[in-house]
Amino acid sequence: MTAAIDPNIVSWVVFLPAMTALALLGQRILVASVFNSLGLPGAVWRVTAVVGSVATFLIAVAGLWQGFDPEITEFQLVERVSRIPSLGVHYFVGVDGISLVLVMLTTFVVPIVLIASWKEIEHPLKSYAVFILFLETGINGALVSLNVIGMYFFWELALISSFFVVGRWGGEFGLRAAGKYVIFGVSSSFLMLFATLVVYRLNFEQGGAPNFDLVALGDMDTLAFLDTRIATGRSGDVLWWQTQLGLFMAFAISFAIKIPLIPFHGWYNDAQSEAPTIGSVIISALVLKIGAYAFIRIALPLFPDAARQSAPWFVGLALLGIVMSGLLALGQRDVKRLIGYISLAHVSFIFLGIMTLNHHALVGSVIHMLSHGLSISALFVLFGFLVERRSTRELAEFGGLAKPMPICAALFAIAVLGQVGVPGTGGFIGTFLIFLGSYPAGQWTTLLALLGMLLVAGALLRAAGGVMLGPLEPAENRGLIDFNLRERAVVLLLVLPIVWVGLYPNPILRRVEPPVSLLLDSMETEISRTPGVLPDARVAVTDLLNRDAAVGR
Repeated sequence: MTAAIDPNIVSWVVFLPAMTALALLGQRILVASVFNSLGLPGAVWRVTAVVGSVATFLIAVAGLWQGFDPEITEFQLVERVSRIPSLGVHYFVGVDGISLVLVMLTTFVVPIVLIASWKEIEHPLKSYAVFILFLETGINGALVSLNVIGMYFFWELALISSFFVVGRWGGEFGLRAAGKYVIFGVSSSFLMLFATLVVYRLNFEQGGAPNFDLVALGDMDTLAFLDTRIATGRSGDVLWWQTQLGLFMAFAISFAIKIPLIPFHGWYNDAQSEAPTIGSVIISALVLKIGAYAFIRIALPLFPDAARQSAPWFVGLALLGIVMSGLLALGQRDVKRLIGYISLAHVSFIFLGIMTLNHHALVGSVIHMLSHGLSISALFVLFGFLVERRSTRELAEFGGLAKPMPICAALFAIAVLGQVGVPGTGGFIGTFLIFLGSYPAGQWTTLLALLGMLLVAGALLRAAGGVMLGPLEPAENRGLIDFNLRERAVVLLLVLPIVWVGLYPNPILRRVEPPVSLLLDSMETEISRTPGVLPDARVAVTDLLNRDAAVGR
């Protein structure tokens, strides 16, 4: 089966949306210059964007999902082309079980929310289609890049594209929210770039050749970026910002802004609140996952000792985020801000699972990224349809909608149950594994996390009860029409996978568990090394793995 897979399948999944956008722009320039015409109408651009994103998802299913072997722990479907070999910059992409799941989430959600925003976004449709397609390419590219500079490039593409989505099609203060979003995003990117260049220099000193590749292919003799040996403490000429702890904190803060963690979340509430529905979905369900994914892909394997030392502090930040977001969600009366705080609590919960450095919790975090992306998308889309009908985001303006809108109520219930984590939904699988893995880290950790998640669940259930149950008030709600065929199909496509993951999680678990085990094993191997100063000469990786294996942590 794998032999029939196109060797460039990962590139197709990454670049097909951008190629679709460039084709649309190309025909616009050609028609304008030759025929002095505006070319295809905006509605055709939007339909083309939907077709391109649907094709991307189908290629991802037929190529990535079907061509991926769950029994192999290494990266698969790898493509590598030299771009600037003198600097160690290459086009290097591939997938493991973690990136595969997140790419499938991205390619699945984008076309659905494009259809969901059919009535909300009516002009200008041409630029709207282009930015959404470039945004999809940016997210997918960041998830599959195995060269740090490549990841950085796609990271910036996603940031710039989402800035325009929020600023151009957002609410009254959309441009201001987008400005704050891009300031935080650029700060995060520059911090990541600085730390990357420091590690790159250390890698060059040890390997004797420039290299930004995260991992090394079998026939390569260069030292991989993640194999760079970094001192665990200050000694001699090693400065504090060249140690594991200093560099880990730089990467961690950069990724914490992207996740976002409290207190680095200043951009998030305004951005998702002012963004159109598709912007809120993409930011909360997809863009935030890049930060958590980068933590797993770069920060943990590169700085295992520092990650272990600082884990209690970051677990504390995660718990703070869960509890505070739950409390803030209880006080919200604005629909989008309520969902935003619920999402913020869940990404903090995902980060808690990552920083416990436990196999079950890490697997649960990846599963929760998937289930949270689906359920939060469904909630934003559902409330977006209701806001279109009532032209208000105040929860007090909704009540008793189950009577005139029974189909909406049924779909709404599934999305809420999935977000709460009821058994039989995808939310339960991730939540259960994170709690299971966090318990060895401390009983109080698990109890505080449970308290925070109960606050979040209480806020969501109270809002859901107020919207769907109770008296049918105000009077404007009595004439509301239930979901049409398009709206039913959109929400159904989002909630069905929530149930599928909850009832049959084995295909996801089989793909996620091997790379998580490999990551934790490699961290244990690195931690077992003797802390010390960076060597000046090239160090063979095999020598490092065997050196001082008996020394304790």
